[in-house]
Amino acid sequence: MMRSRLVLLAVFGALAAPLAVAQDASQEAIDRVGQKLQAILSHSVYPPSPATPLTTTFTEDEVNAYLGAQTELLIGIRQPRVLLLDDGRLDVRALVDLDAVRLAEERGWLDPLSYVSGLLDVQAVGVLRGTRGMGIYTFESARVGGAPVPRALLQELLAMYTRSPEMPAGVRLDTPFELPAGIREVALRRGLATVIQ
Repeated sequence: MMRSRLVLLAVFGALAAPLAVAQDASQEAIDRVGQKLQAILSHSVYPPSPATPLTTTFTEDEVNAYLGAQTELLIGIRQPRVLLLDDGRLDVRALVDLDAVRLAEERGWLDPLSYVSGLLDVQAVGVLRGTRGMGIYTFESARVGGAPVPRALLQELLAMYTRSPEMPAGVRLDTPFELPAGIREVALRRGLATVIQ
């Protein structure tokens, strides 16, 4: 169940400026997301008969409040923030402790994360589409500390946070992957993410 929650977090963007909401509002948003995720996971384990699609909508504020509360699960990630834009676009930002990421697993000399360090602002922009049970994240750009970085560095970060026994290489940029928990569709528009199971 925890792996499914982590994969769902990855779908909204495991990388992501501080939240500017009141603590009470933030906690309410966290609680709402927790309830929605529980309903999604329950629906995948105990689907109603006859099968009735479950449509769940997350606001940008809910996603960001929840991500902010989950940073202990995301090695080296601080102050995650996701902007949900039109046409499936995501602008994901976070402060990333590249030393923590680099040391989280053994790395070879060809691994781009072997050569980065420090606490830097990371931004990734791309398009997330989900249909017929499959998702795809199409890379547009990535920046670390304000400087453009190659696709390979973002791929390493994404793979690190999305690896599982079912997907040992993690989610690959520009490559279809199976959506978790029986999710059939994911649609993003400005400020909203809708999940259909």
